[in-house]
Amino acid sequence: MQHDLLWMGFLFFNMPSCGHTEVPFKVTVTLDHNWPRIYGGETVTIRCEIQGGGQSNWTYECRKNQTIEKTGTSSEYRIIKAKQSDSGEYSCRGRRDRFSSTEWSDAVSLTVYEFVPVLSVSPSWLSPGASVTLSCEVEEPSARWRFFWYKAVPAPPVSPYNFKLLLPISINGTIDNSHIVHGQTSTAGYVCEARRGEQVVKSKPKFVWSADFQPGPSLKVNPERVQHFSSDSVSFHCEGNSTAWRLMRVTETGQHSRLNSSNWVTGQESIINNWSDGGIFWCETGLGEFSNAVNITLQTDDYHDGVILVSPVHPVTEGDPVTLSCRDKKQNLLSNVFFYHNNKLINNDGREELKISAVSKSDEGFYKCQHSGKESPRSWMSVRVFLANVPSPVGSSSNVLLIIGPCSGILLIVLLFLCYYIRSKAPEEPGEVTYAQIEVKNFGNKRRPPKTEECAVYSEVKRGAADLIPVYADINHQNESKKRRKGEQRSAVFDVIYSEIKSVSILDNNATKQDVGCSE
Repeated sequence: MQHDLLWMGFLFFNMPSCGHTEVPFKVTVTLDHNWPRIYGGETVTIRCEIQGGGQSNWTYECRKNQTIEKTGTSSEYRIIKAKQSDSGEYSCRGRRDRFSSTEWSDAVSLTVYEFVPVLSVSPSWLSPGASVTLSCEVEEPSARWRFFWYKAVPAPPVSPYNFKLLLPISINGTIDNSHIVHGQTSTAGYVCEARRGEQVVKSKPKFVWSADFQPGPSLKVNPERVQHFSSDSVSFHCEGNSTAWRLMRVTETGQHSRLNSSNWVTGQESIINNWSDGGIFWCETGLGEFSNAVNITLQTDDYHDGVILVSPVHPVTEGDPVTLSCRDKKQNLLSNVFFYHNNKLINNDGREELKISAVSKSDEGFYKCQHSGKESPRSWMSVRVFLANVPSPVGSSSNVLLIIGPCSGILLIVLLFLCYYIRSKAPEEPGEVTYAQIEVKNFGNKRRPPKTEECAVYSEVKRGAADLIPVYADINHQNESKKRRKGEQRSAVFDVIYSEIKSVSILDNNATKQDVGCSE
């Protein structure tokens, strides 16, 4: 009954006859916002204006797609936290009473766009000393967005992640849609947030991976190889001090998933059978930590006669031996196999295994094997390089100068300081001048890394009757182009011969100055 009365009332107000008149005022409707586009979460104001309507007590009606959305004395219709469903054609009119109204205004179109910022990280796999660049992609980047950067922190027992604002980014955000993180050494998740007016939208977490074991939690795989058949049973073991764990995976298509039966488990081992997809695996702990990551490649059982490459799942250390092999679905070691490095054939004789006695950084890259015309997927082998393994170049003239130059400079400073000190303390009377001949010799090819702080000259000082010891010294370097015997190399390290300081009369003009030279 009530519905029928409302419907009859609506018909009464909208009938052009029966005493209803249209008031001759022009009505316009506008959208009040500062952006070229409206995105979900923003507030939109639709304003109805009656030109020449004066101060009459108007009642305003606003409709969307021919359906009245709002009636009231306010000329504004505000949509708070707009959604895509709020999109449509909006028009309005004014009513003085139930018998008279203006015409409906021309309609304005409102489109509400839903979007999520897209965060990208570069590089996606960490290398020692590398910085990580975060980039937040938004639609219409020139539309006065402000950006905020967060670290994703695992947060049991319910929330997937908490977000910690990165420092020293201002609490007001930045206008730059990129940010560089320095000193990141372990696996980490990041999120960017874009704000404009009342709109706040966050990206999905994006990860930068570290394959190296770090202090804290670690992930180990058994069998310890990159490639597996989809029917293989593989154990993932999370190690560390936490009592709550979850095993996570990101597939090649970017799908982010948890592989535990529940969100957080107390057990540290997860076994996967009958795989559906490979991807990047890592552990997260109840303490808010990430483990190292491993990249698993899956060979589906559709390839009944397929082969897989057996290669290390963790980075190998430079100088260590590495063996690669090729196996079939029954885990048989195959012979007459060809191996490829970065799609380049590296052996043409066919063999059972590829053995690298001492792996180097140049061996890093993608590998695959081929047997009887069948190829395995390719997998990346990472080589870890320690600074201690990087040889320091020696024997060059530039290194010789690096050794002699600082040594001589230090000696000159010491001598000049000594001269100044003694002269400031001594009376002006005839005395003795002290001079020294310091000889630096080459003691063969004994090499050690050059360290300028170890460069020092020691001497035994014998003093004459007088305490006046003004010192004058020139330091001369021998010509580096001096002829050497055939096959002889100049060592980068020189040893100092202790010298005896001799004294002569200050009145002897020939003794006022003495060269200090370095000879081979």
